[in-house]
Amino acid sequence: MSSQIKIGFPPNVISPDAVRLDVLASEKNYTIINKPAGILLDSYLGSPKMKSVMLAMRERPDKPEFQRLGIESPYAVNQVDFDISGASIIACNKDVANDMRNAMWSETMEFEYLLLAKNAGQKEESFTVDLPILKHEDRNVWIVSHRFGKKAKTQFQIVETAGQYQLWRAKARSIRPHQIRVHAHEGKLNIVGETIYSRTPLIYLSKLKADYKVDRTLEEEQPLYQHLYIHLEKIDNVVAPLPKGFATTLKRLGFKWKQEL
Repeated sequence: MSSQIKIGFPPNVISPDAVRLDVLASEKNYTIINKPAGILLDSYLGSPKMKSVMLAMRERPDKPEFQRLGIESPYAVNQVDFDISGASIIACNKDVANDMRNAMWSETMEFEYLLLAKNAGQKEESFTVDLPILKHEDRNVWIVSHRFGKKAKTQFQIVETAGQYQLWRAKARSIRPHQIRVHAHEGKLNIVGETIYSRTPLIYLSKLKADYKVDRTLEEEQPLYQHLYIHLEKIDNVVAPLPKGFATTLKRLGFKWKQEL
């Protein structure tokens, strides 16, 4: 593990604010980082028009941390959507990336996600969605298409229930943009913070705490976590810590589950 190493970017490069990405693991030919939600790892079909981590890294190949990690010309291996946080593999160059992507499409890796759902319509404690998907030609959504879609399979397993919320684990051997979101929707899971495939609102402390007092220095109350509640927690044996807001929400909701790091 390389928890002391971080990859830093100043304000207005990949975000209006300064960003420091935690390095979870570093091997000879690749590095695994913990990507925050709301940061573009690499461009993909339908992704926001903004500078990605990959592009920003290629523009500064001389940065000491890149040299220390052995990153020559970075390429993302697994896609971690803009709206999702979690473990992201960065290959040191294009050839290594191609080899690792081929390994991923051969299903030699395993990706494990944590998702928070509300009022799930799914009655089973585990289920599998094996449906091909593709991007809708006119809208920024991905849809199931048995004729034109690309192979995608996700296994879901409930972890714990707390009131009207459920914590789920999703596993996949290969991953495509919006795959977890589309398959969760097909499985009747309403992911908290979802605005495309369902309308599932974020969580505010005022809704959970009876004696909540409004902070009058703020124009409006901020949610406990302002992003989609999907986190790519693990790639094989490398674990990405939950975002602080996500972890705080689980605690506030009364979940007993604790992440093993």
